[in-house]
Amino acid sequence: MYQISITPIPTPRPRLGKHGAYNTSKYTQYKRDLIYSLKGLNIPAMDYDYIHARFYLPYPKSTPKKKRINNYPLRTNFDCDNVIKGLCDALEQSNIVEDDRQLSSMFIEKFRTTEENGYIEFELQTIDENPDGERNS
Repeated sequence: MYQISITPIPTPRPRLGKHGAYNTSKYTQYKRDLIYSLKGLNIPAMDYDYIHARFYLPYPKSTPKKKRINNYPLRTNFDCDNVIKGLCDALEQSNIVEDDRQLSSMFIEKFRTTEENGYIEFELQTIDENPDGERNS
């Protein structure tokens, strides 16, 4: 299990400007930070089949401390598919996976954390091959 100490943000819709489509500077910086952090984890580059990712967001400052529950399931804020997109793109851009389309299975979870900052936990797995070329799980 790997952990990145970055508060996750969902992938926004690209903006259109006079020079074409672009992402917000906040998201661009988030992706740079993800890529830098992933490279620092020294994850071996492989043909991964599966990712299990957990995204932890801090409570809003307006939430009273007595109502904060650590690891509480997050059912609002953003869709799971929007938040995994940034992580998968960063895995590809940091050369850990050759193409994020090769991931055949994903398990994505969102939680609240009582920590001041959010973070991302994830694990990558492969399906082993038999000597005769058939794949086992």
